Amino acid sequence: MARSRYLKPGFFKDEDIKELPYEARLFYQGLWIEADREGRGEDRPERLKIEIMPYDNIDAEKMMQLLACPKKSTKRPFIIRYEADGQKYYQIITWHKHQRIHHTEGPSGIPPPNRALTVKEPLYNR
Repeated sequence: MARSRYLKPGFFKDEDIKELPYEARLFYQGLWIEADREGRGEDRPERLKIEIMPYDNIDAEKMMQLLACPKKSTKRPFIIRYEADGQKYYQIITWHKHQRIHHTEGPSGIPPPNRALTVKEPLYNR
């Protein structure tokens, strides 16, 4: 379920974001809206495409792959894709740095990735 989220002005000036194609930047913004209170969502590219960019002819799987590739500056991706209990999910890496969750939003029903996300350690998708 889509939610209202914060998008800081610096998002548009991020040097890693500028390396992404326009469609991937917009898709990434949509992932924030689709994510739950922990920055997690179901990794269902076709469904995400319908929710985020219903009128555009894009390849949502390609967008997810681009966002899961390491950035040039930090070697960390924008998202990680993972599987838990046979289901596929994504986690936005910098979620807690940029979001303040509304107190009425319920707890996440999505399990966390099977290892902790840290700022110091580069992440590589498995």
